[in-house]
Amino acid sequence: MKPTTGGYFEGVLQVRKGTKELIAWIHARVKADGRAVVVKEKTVPNGVDLYMNDQHYLQNLGRKLQKTFFGTLKISTRMHTVHKMTSKELHRVTVLFEPFAFKRGDIVKLHGETVEILFIGKKAQVKYLDSGQRKLVPLEQLKAVNR
Repeated sequence: MKPTTGGYFEGVLQVRKGTKELIAWIHARVKADGRAVVVKEKTVPNGVDLYMNDQHYLQNLGRKLQKTFFGTLKISTRMHTVHKMTSKELHRVTVLFEPFAFKRGDIVKLHGETVEILFIGKKAQVKYLDSGQRKLVPLEQLKAVNR
């Protein structure tokens, strides 16, 4: 999708290690919702930055990405300027999303043992293939797994 012209943006969606399907999903979702516009798209090492003109929509889109694709989501704000007439601080939002390298049904090595990922939520449910034992594991432990 070709971004619109103009330079005004309220936030940046930083997608790291994302696939072409993920980027296409984001563009389709933004277009279907009609609440925001991708003002600029910038390719950076290891990902893409999408500049958007609505920071509230951007934050909601980040949460939808996390629920749909399962990954790390970080939302941060910084003061951009102060409004001339109201003296209110105006902030820009940065939403960082990095999908996990694994998905439901993958077989991975965890602490030297082979496990199958059964479910991903706030924690991941894994099944040890040797013993058949099921266990809930924090997602931080699965970030550095070997396929």
